[in-house]
Amino acid sequence: MGSTAHRHPVRKGLVLLAMGCAGGMVMLDQSVVAGALDPMARDIGMSTVAMHWVVLIYVLALSSFVCVGATVSRRYGLVPTFRVGVAVFSLSSALCGASPAGSGAEAFALAARAAQGAGAALMLLVATTVISEVYEKHRRGRALTTYAGVAQLFFVAGPLTGALLTQFLGWRSVFLINLPGGALTLWVVGRAHVRVAKSPDESLRVPQSLLTVLALSLVVLGVFESGVWGLPGLGVLLTGAALLAVSLRVMLTTRRPLLRLRLLRIRSYGVAVTITFLIQAAQLPVLIHGTVYLRQQLHLSVTGCGLALLPFIVSLALGTFASGFVLEHWRSIRIPVVGGSLVACAGTVLWTALVPSGAYPWMVVAMVLSGAGMGMPIPALSAQMMDAVPEVSRADASTLR
Repeated sequence: MGSTAHRHPVRKGLVLLAMGCAGGMVMLDQSVVAGALDPMARDIGMSTVAMHWVVLIYVLALSSFVCVGATVSRRYGLVPTFRVGVAVFSLSSALCGASPAGSGAEAFALAARAAQGAGAALMLLVATTVISEVYEKHRRGRALTTYAGVAQLFFVAGPLTGALLTQFLGWRSVFLINLPGGALTLWVVGRAHVRVAKSPDESLRVPQSLLTVLALSLVVLGVFESGVWGLPGLGVLLTGAALLAVSLRVMLTTRRPLLRLRLLRIRSYGVAVTITFLIQAAQLPVLIHGTVYLRQQLHLSVTGCGLALLPFIVSLALGTFASGFVLEHWRSIRIPVVGGSLVACAGTVLWTALVPSGAYPWMVVAMVLSGAGMGMPIPALSAQMMDAVPEVSRADASTLR
């Protein structure tokens, strides 16, 4: 008689729900703390510099530990790695919400945020790989676009969500909300009966992991603090860049690299990674500077600003979900990528032209065009990346993206 895991078929809808919950929590936590930083600092006695590091150290740990997560998932399996990531993320979120006041408050909060970012890295790395493994090729595009749409929606909704939670439930709720979210995710993934093989012959490659994490940490620290530290900050940046170059060299020459950078030689994959980077690099400034403009020029509160950005948020989500249907119907990424990029450019140009007038009703049109256009390319590109690489390399492909 077979095991329980083999008696039950994989429930793909629950797989997508679990991965969507995980991706949503990870992306939400990058932006949701914005509204909680000021009351958090006043309550537990944090400095202005520490407030910035609450955001930065999460992103730093997330980006640094993604590459470590790739080798961990190959060694111990995707689903166990995912479960550990969810548990670490949820428990460290609870610790953030329980940060005490006093002399050790800053160190406590920053350590908890770093652990939260590390857990988020394990979750985010595994999600797209698991979806690609359990869905057939003809359904994979829509599944990945649905997952990306949920994550993207949570990211852009973060500032408004954080403002509402802080206003009505206090700043600690911004972190504590991840506890039920994590519990739900673990319960759903258990019910999904996911079966993905692991690679027991894989080593953890600890030296490469430590070198890469150290290099990325110094680069980010140098960029963030160079304006304050002056020459010492520039020295930190250059040291990090040198170590990063050494790390990349090691990964290109060793037989068992931490990341398989040679995947970028696959033309369709390399092009998709490059376009994804360019589009996402444009999204963040639009969201951040659009928020700053609405607050400063239209004199809106944090909550009012979040509500004013709803046309952009909703249209971005609709564009993201529409990408899956377009990709599945026409079987080409050119329509969502090229068409979406052109619409996004038109919307941002119109939005920029309307800034001096302060005419918000007309800006709604520009926000809708910008959001819908920006939402369409990324999910289609994600599906293209997963299809372009061999099945055994999907975890590495997910990391590089």
